[in-house]
Amino acid sequence: MLTLFGKTVAHQAWRKWLLLFVVFTVIALLNFTRFVANELAENEPGRFQFYLIMETTGAYTVLLLLPVLLWFFKKYPLTRAHLFSRLPVYLLASVIFGAGHTLLMFGSRRLIYVIAGMGSYDYGRLSFRFLMEYSHQFFSFWTIWAVMLLVNYVREHQRQKLRGAELEQQLSRARLQALQMQLNPHFLFNTLNVISATMYDDVKAADKMMASLSELLRKTLNSANWQEHTLQEELELLNAYVEIMQARFHGQLSVQMNIAGETLQAKVPGFILQPLVENSIRYGMATLQCAKIEIACFRENGKMKMIIADNGPGLSAAPEQVMKNGVGLANTVERLEKLYGNEHAFHLQNRSAGGLQVVMEIPFRVESQFSVDSGRSE
Repeated sequence: MLTLFGKTVAHQAWRKWLLLFVVFTVIALLNFTRFVANELAENEPGRFQFYLIMETTGAYTVLLLLPVLLWFFKKYPLTRAHLFSRLPVYLLASVIFGAGHTLLMFGSRRLIYVIAGMGSYDYGRLSFRFLMEYSHQFFSFWTIWAVMLLVNYVREHQRQKLRGAELEQQLSRARLQALQMQLNPHFLFNTLNVISATMYDDVKAADKMMASLSELLRKTLNSANWQEHTLQEELELLNAYVEIMQARFHGQLSVQMNIAGETLQAKVPGFILQPLVENSIRYGMATLQCAKIEIACFRENGKMKMIIADNGPGLSAAPEQVMKNGVGLANTVERLEKLYGNEHAFHLQNRSAGGLQVVMEIPFRVESQFSVDSGRSE
């Protein structure tokens, strides 16, 4: 793993310096073209070989000094706090950079002339060459500093954006975990109260409910991904809960499911259906002798659509007000907002035939995204 990481870093560094080599080559060729074109425009013989050597050695020797220059800028950054103390150091560094660049150009050109059989390279009086070249080198020094400053600013901005995104994700997970801690005991206490109320009237039914609760808790504890898991896993949990309720109400509760096969492996929030089914049972059994609940899950327009419909009393207040009044509905809405943002929909509406219909839409996807726990009841 370390070897692989080392190779990746080395590869990135190699690509960076290759890109710089290309950039400096382009600069050299542009300058070469300018000088040759100027001579041709003045009806003079273009000294192609001369200008090619001049400009390439000028560019590549700057590239050769670049690592030292970048190290200096990083080691002694010119910040507002150190402006007056380090500005003279930077000016001195520009002089040293210029002198080094001039000597490297002189040495490389003499060597190329000898190798190419072009005779001895005449650079003129070296002392004046230092002055002549420094005007360009001073500009190059501060241009490199400005470019490095800009690159560092962009990198820092990207790092801050990444840190911000990571913090936002951590905050969302923390909020989801807080919802889970709130809903877990709520669901458990509700179910235990139901079993307690049944125990004195029907011991056999209470015993069956305890077995179903045990199975439900086992599945809950064994779930590896509570933030999102497959619809099939969600239905297994819901079936365990429905068995508890059906044992409690002795045939007075009917739950029908219409599940499209392609949706079974789709990702849904963990324990998202149970609190909605519990609400339907609670309000249905309070006013009816037989509560009927229908659950449908299917894919529509690239969305996972889940509908829970019942034959209960329906809404007597505005949906927005109803969703604020219960733990289950309020937390269900909050979970959907945290997980999917604007990509989800959640609606409560009265059915024309009587009863309430809850419609949820989330992105249809099979890939695993997160892992946490959530959800329970009103």
